Amino acid sequence: MNQQEIGIFISDCRKQKGLTQAQLAEIIGVSDKFISRWENGKTMPDLSFYEPLCEALDIQVSELLYAKKMTDQEKTIQGEKTALNIFKTKSQLQTFGILAEILIVVGIIITITLTKLLADTTSEMILTTICGSFVWGFGLILRVKIRKAIMEIDNR
Repeated sequence: MNQQEIGIFISDCRKQKGLTQAQLAEIIGVSDKFISRWENGKTMPDLSFYEPLCEALDIQVSELLYAKKMTDQEKTIQGEKTALNIFKTKSQLQTFGILAEILIVVGIIITITLTKLLADTTSEMILTTICGSFVWGFGLILRVKIRKAIMEIDNR
């Protein structure tokens, strides 16, 4: 994804549609300075502008990101690659989810069992409890973030 090439592509598509920067900006709901910065390759459109920009220019998001018009076959191939990447990402997240659950269990074991078995003094009990709680809490936070990411993938 080359910012300069994308900017040139946006400019070319806009001109093919017979739009000025100001007209395109009005359609999308931004200032013409945004369009100028995109077209000059100084900045990239924010993700929230991809859909309205592509609709206004009558292009697909994949065409925007690759900075070229694509044939139907190229769009199909790219769509399949994207779908495969989503499945791989979801599978990796599920694997990390298992790791997070293991961390939760290990943290609970450290907090409860090892505190009783290894800690002889109050300071050792506190230290073991803190360590176990940290591992347990980290695993819990990680698991929540992983589930949220998986839900976002499923909602696409």
